[in-house]
Amino acid sequence: MKTPRIALFSLLALASCASPGTRVTHTQVATIEAGHPKAIYIRPFRIECAEFDRCLADGEKLLRQSLAPTEFAEDLQEQLAKIAPARVLNPGEDAPLGWLVDGEFQEVESGYSPGWWSPKGDTVTRASCVNLHVRIRDVCQKGAIVYEFDVASGTKGSPFGSIYQPGMGYPLPFDFRNAAERIALAITPDPFRYGVRCSPVMRY
Repeated sequence: MKTPRIALFSLLALASCASPGTRVTHTQVATIEAGHPKAIYIRPFRIECAEFDRCLADGEKLLRQSLAPTEFAEDLQEQLAKIAPARVLNPGEDAPLGWLVDGEFQEVESGYSPGWWSPKGDTVTRASCVNLHVRIRDVCQKGAIVYEFDVASGTKGSPFGSIYQPGMGYPLPFDFRNAAERIALAITPDPFRYGVRCSPVMRY
């Protein structure tokens, strides 16, 4: 009987080590009466001042950096659409109602390069990170900030892939999606529906 239990605990420990380290690191503003938005508009996050992926060659680095705001905005739209109708704003466009989500990339690092090898001939696996500053404004309240917080996403450099991390592959698309999901979870009441009951009878 001990062997199956040891195997189960080992599997759980491995799964916990491989889970993504995505979290809200600091909250500056959390309005109590934020309400429920009629619509959510996303302005692609600024990336000009961010430290961006020192692992990439200069040519590809500029391409990846220019594409990152759009890529993340699309991931964020998909996640925030679970709360209210969501759309990414075009350049120069303003949100007419509801919430406006914007922010800045602070650091983007893949920790990945296929050209890096250890002395033993194994691929060097490094941890990735995506650090963001997020602002959510209520357009109907003259642009008042209802939520403002920082999010950190990133893999732990595990060689084992999952739906949350790529294993030995390029991690930033995973980190963007994980960060977008964390933002949606942070501003959703009971996001995992723990309070939902299948029985109307209170149990003790």
